[in-house]
Amino acid sequence: MSNVLNNAIALSSIKEAWYAKLGGETKFDTHLDTVSKHMRWTDAVAPTKNNLASGKSTATKEGYEELKTLFGKILKAKKRSHESNDIGSAIGDLKDALMRRQSPDTFAATNSGKLALIESVENGEAKIKSKPAPKSTLEMRNQLITNVKNWIEKNKDDLGDEYVPTRKAILTAMETLKIKR
Repeated sequence: MSNVLNNAIALSSIKEAWYAKLGGETKFDTHLDTVSKHMRWTDAVAPTKNNLASGKSTATKEGYEELKTLFGKILKAKKRSHESNDIGSAIGDLKDALMRRQSPDTFAATNSGKLALIESVENGEAKIKSKPAPKSTLEMRNQLITNVKNWIEKNKDDLGDEYVPTRKAILTAMETLKIKR
C-alpha cells in the first residue's frame, strides 16, 4: 500500500483477526486471509530509514502509527499487556502471518520471517542474504582464542590477581599457535 493510511477493510479485518486470536476463536485465519488481500507484509514493517531504503518496508510513518494505535487498543480491550514491546510483537506477528500467506518461500528462507536475513525487497521479491562461508577448524580455533584474550582484557578488574598470569598464558598460546594479536 503506497497510500498514507492503511485500508479500512484491512484494519477492520486485523481487528477482527486479533480479537479472534486473543479470544481463542478459530476464525483468525479467515480474517487474516482478508487482510492479506488488502495489505502486503512489507506494510507491517517499521518504516525506518534502512527498511525503507532496502524495500523491506512500504509503510508510511502515519500508516505504521495507525497500526500501532490499533494494536494498542486491541491489546488494551482484551486486557493484555499493551506496552510498546507488546504492540511491536503483535505487529511482528501480523507481518509473519502476512509473509507466510503472500511469500511462503521468503518466510521459510528467513527462518520464520527474520528481517535480518533479507537483503532487499524489489517488486515484491525478497533477496535473501547469502550465508557466510563456514570457517575451517583452525579459523574457529583462532577466533575462539582471540575472543578469550578479549574477554580477559575486558574483565581485568574482576580477575584481580589472576589477570596477569591468565593474560600471559593466553598470549603465550597465541604466540605458540602463530595467532596474530
